Amino acid sequence: MEWPTTRAPRFSRMSIMVLLVMLLGASGAAGAVISGVLFNTASAVVLYDEEAVVSLYERASPAAVEISVVQPASSRSRSAAPQRGQGSGFLVDREGHILTNYHVIQAATQIRVALSDGRTLEAQVAGTSPADDIALLKVEAQAVEGITPLPLGDSDAAKPGQMAIALGSPFGLENSITVGVVSGVNRSRAGALGRPITGIIQTDASINPGNSGGPLLNSRGEVIGINTAIEASANGATGVGFAVPINTAKSVLAQLLEATTVKRPWLGISGVALSQELAEQLGLTVSRGIYIVTVAPSSPAAAVGLRGAGPDASGIPGPEGDVITAVDGRAVRSVEELASYFNTVQPGDTVDLSVVREGQTLQLNVALGEWPETLASPPR
Repeated sequence: MEWPTTRAPRFSRMSIMVLLVMLLGASGAAGAVISGVLFNTASAVVLYDEEAVVSLYERASPAAVEISVVQPASSRSRSAAPQRGQGSGFLVDREGHILTNYHVIQAATQIRVALSDGRTLEAQVAGTSPADDIALLKVEAQAVEGITPLPLGDSDAAKPGQMAIALGSPFGLENSITVGVVSGVNRSRAGALGRPITGIIQTDASINPGNSGGPLLNSRGEVIGINTAIEASANGATGVGFAVPINTAKSVLAQLLEATTVKRPWLGISGVALSQELAEQLGLTVSRGIYIVTVAPSSPAAAVGLRGAGPDASGIPGPEGDVITAVDGRAVRSVEELASYFNTVQPGDTVDLSVVREGQTLQLNVALGEWPETLASPPR
């Protein structure tokens, strides 16, 4: 049986443009812009270059992979059966190395990588940086011969408004592409170990479960981030995605290639950024810095006698906490700034903290520890 068809009315380009101008109340100049955007005239800014995006996808998508993992049964699950997970990744060299998120392969007993041509390969973990939510996998180099790795760009150069292109396998839909813009830079989110990951890129390019570990590209096809998380609203709607900056991955790549687990430094405090209002409320003599709320037992911070104020019953910081104002002579205003600086040093290194206590400035030398695998609370 055939369904009856109807012939759609035919409109000329001019009639469509006139109708839009009437509906939108556009002036002559606005009407010209509308015409240019819709019909790609040479006189207007083109908001979406379809040909360029298609070409970029054809170049980059062979290097994007789907990752399937088998993990031990969760202690929260009633089933004793192994759990299966799925994510994305991308080829970074011709030796078979693939970057992804640590949380994609965490505790995996089996890892398989599906290529864009349909082949499935066994993969091994080469190295990890759990605090940064980064992992490097390895497949046989011969199996990826002929696939061009994705070039790694400069995430520090990313600016809001620039094009952002996400590749990956959301919900197992392999080789998917979404296009948006860089919505924000220098965001911060807690990683798999509870440590802040700084320099996060925010994007409105659609990122969904399964995109984790896939590349976020700029308009030149360079990787500027590793897609890692989405922000869900109370009604479940999404639209805000986050990517670990590729410069973070580049800073640890040499260590990952040596099959190591990268350890980040640990001080052992939790704190809040001071504001003028909070400083006045607490009667402090400084209004910029990190107000220490808690100090972890047996931490480097505890070893040098740093003092935490502790929260009151409503969670508001109490009085008598120390304020960290600088590290190695560099002013710090937030825990995120402190974490960023600690990314430039190693566990075991000694740093000099400028601390204000009861109106007096102290200089404390602290030997940093290793960020612990588990924390009861999120000290930095």
